[in-house]
Amino acid sequence: MAPQRTFFVESYVPQLDAAGAAALSARLRAAVAELREEGLALAWIRSFALLEDDTYVWIVEAAALDDVARIQRRAGVELDHVVEAVSGERGAG
Repeated sequence: MAPQRTFFVESYVPQLDAAGAAALSARLRAAVAELREEGLALAWIRSFALLEDDTYVWIVEAAALDDVARIQRRAGVELDHVVEAVSGERGAG
């Protein structure tokens, strides 16, 4: 199994509100669950909405960028920006 990578994904959603963000989260989480059942190594991390910027952001762990695209297609969510994220934190010590 390929090592997990963390992806930070942004989608521009005109007139985004809290209900719309909750609906996007539900669709994306369902897509992640379905794809996991189909054998992809995925982990949903979190999502949040920047309402004033009409931007929805989600963070997911996946082996490859192609897996993020599969989530997006399954959920029917547009991707405007996807970037791999690396933690700035180091282990406690």
